Amino acid sequence: MNRKKLVIMQSLSIFGYLIFTSFATVKVQGTALMTENFYFYIIFSQFVYVPVGILLALPELLRQWEEEGQWKWKKRYGLFFLFPTLYMMLVPYVIPVDSLFPNLLITNPSVSSVIQVLCGYFLIKGFEKE
Repeated sequence: MNRKKLVIMQSLSIFGYLIFTSFATVKVQGTALMTENFYFYIIFSQFVYVPVGILLALPELLRQWEEEGQWKWKKRYGLFFLFPTLYMMLVPYVIPVDSLFPNLLITNPSVSSVIQVLCGYFLIKGFEKE
């Protein structure tokens, strides 16, 4: 596929997903307020931006898809990138234990979004053909 077309499709998909996410977040937040059941909203808000990272890493995966060889998971990506991002997404919201990181870092909504994008990116980037 033409690289320029791929970049345009990737950009449109990311912006479309972000628009969809903004509407879905308002809907899920409203439902959580009405039912006073916030668990789904917490889970949703901790994983909503992971597909953006997946979309960012997708061109590299598609380039490798055409190559010959077997898929291999890079353990260093899992150990040094994916595991810490999952830890920051899950603790203390989903897994109720004290965090190793400062509360300011964990509760900042901007950091949470960036961590989710990184998690999706390194989830896909960890696969390679040998």
